Amino acid sequence: MKFNIQDRIVLDEMIDTFTAEMHKHQDDAELLDKRTIITREYWLSMIEDVQRKIDNFTTKKALSHSKNHR
Repeated sequence: MKFNIQDRIVLDEMIDTFTAEMHKHQDDAELLDKRTIITREYWLSMIEDVQRKIDNFTTKKALSHSKNHR
């Protein structure tokens, strides 16, 4: 099964929202001088890995649409 444009829009929104919340959480922890259990670099690495896997299961049309509108 390949993700179509509608699927891809939802997945892009989920990843973007998660990434924004992760950065907010990490920034808040830094302001409070607290150390997080999972580092920002690790989260970014995992997000990149998930993104790559989603790209592999996305139709060419949906992938080009995503790249143009993100």
